[in-house]
Amino acid sequence: MAAQTTFDLDDAKDLLKQLENFHQVMKQDWSRVENQWANLRSCWHDDQYQTFEPLYEKLTTTHKDSQKESEEFISFMRDQVRIAEERRAKLGALKGL
Repeated sequence: MAAQTTFDLDDAKDLLKQLENFHQVMKQDWSRVENQWANLRSCWHDDQYQTFEPLYEKLTTTHKDSQKESEEFISFMRDQVRIAEERRAKLGALKGL
């Protein structure tokens, strides 16, 4: 039998809002980083570039993976909040009987 857990809906909503805000800030900031990298890449032509470029590409991959995981967790939290709201509404309706 599954163990019963408590789930504070207001705390979950607050967490979801913070995650969504953080995710949006990260997207905006990363866009600025990519623009700066494009500017620098267009004029940087020496051996140091050859060393740095693969590191930047690794950072890009790591960031994209992180963004994807963030989106998946936000989706999971949205589902959990929706389920909790539905349960709360059903319990409220039952209490009114």
